[in-house]
Amino acid sequence: MNSRSDRETIIENFDWNQLSLEQLKLIQSRINQAIDLKRNELYLTNSNTKNTLIYQYKASIYKVSPVHLRSSLSKYQKCIFGISLGSKNFLNRGRIEGCIKWISEHFNACLVLVTDSIYRLTIEVREGFKGDEAWSEAIRTGEQFINQNYSLFEQYSGNCQFQLKTTSEIEKRSDFKTYYEELEKLYKKNESFHGLVNLFVQQYLNRDQQVETSQVDELRQHLGITYFLEECAINACLSEQGWQVAVYPGSIKTFEDISEGLHPEVPLPLKQMVWVSLRLKKSNAKSDKE
Repeated sequence: MNSRSDRETIIENFDWNQLSLEQLKLIQSRINQAIDLKRNELYLTNSNTKNTLIYQYKASIYKVSPVHLRSSLSKYQKCIFGISLGSKNFLNRGRIEGCIKWISEHFNACLVLVTDSIYRLTIEVREGFKGDEAWSEAIRTGEQFINQNYSLFEQYSGNCQFQLKTTSEIEKRSDFKTYYEELEKLYKKNESFHGLVNLFVQQYLNRDQQVETSQVDELRQHLGITYFLEECAINACLSEQGWQVAVYPGSIKTFEDISEGLHPEVPLPLKQMVWVSLRLKKSNAKSDKE
């Protein structure tokens, strides 16, 4: 038998019941990510095949917050492009390219923020992993995204300088800890901000259909709160450095409300941020033959 047949025989005959639930979930997660990688490879292969229909996505502005800055958005030269690992918008290479192309046409510099460390919280919610196990999987997923899509950012670097950075890098900074602690205190003491965080947590948990209802609600609530506070602290760090425009495919109401001035109690750098929500529309298919 060849090596492929050997592997198939091993898989078919393996007793999966001997593995723990956590081990099976880890294998399932790795398989899902391997499938995504193969799909991307297939997309690239098909894109280079004659007479293959290629579906592209065109990005356009859906909303700018605060609203009054929409007409003067061109005065900003640089932006943040947040990559939410695990989101469908960042599993489809065509959708990613649509965003990159739009950014390259409107900004001179872009910080591509890969949210690897924050993704560990989503892994805990979805897969039930804990601590170091969730962290390792999140960091690996972030590295995989960068490896798969680095060439895509390079392709558009002629008009815009793309810089890739991970949230795990930013969370090592002292100002991140300072902002996080400030926001944590604000959540406990300020009724308005407390309500905003809980709104985010509700949306965050409800959008995930993979969550089992038997999971402890209190734990999931804590994970959601941590997710939002970490994201806010990271955005505050970047805004303070001059990265004040965030571009994202879709709408994030909680951050848009902050930008509109509805929560003046938050740290100043957060209030200074501008949120650009993009709409992605599939353009007409075209053939390589054309």
